[in-house]
Amino acid sequence: MDKYLFVYGTLRAGEIRHGLIQHCEFLGLAYAEGYDLYLIYKFPGMVPGSGRVVGEVYRVSEKALQALDWIEGVPNLYRRELIKVKLATGEELETYTYIYNGSVEGFKKIPSGDWKEV
Repeated sequence: MDKYLFVYGTLRAGEIRHGLIQHCEFLGLAYAEGYDLYLIYKFPGMVPGSGRVVGEVYRVSEKALQALDWIEGVPNLYRRELIKVKLATGEELETYTYIYNGSVEGFKKIPSGDWKEV
């Protein structure tokens, strides 16, 4: 059964790791409320907060998710969680995403919540 994945950083279209999901069906732009985005060295990390994070939603297989878990460093660097996002169409969707698993202390917050604006 297919699942949904909200991506907000290097997996987004045009970014360095997008090739890993380019075969997956793009469902649209979306945002996640109640999260903040930080620049962790040279990549973004989303954590629970009070902002909004901008990203994209894809339909992915369980096999693709398992491969991405390894690439994203689950469970050490990131953890995969189910969250609610809102598509640009206004539709709400429950999707998986990768939450940064470390401390963001000392890292720069991305005020816009959009990795493409860094």
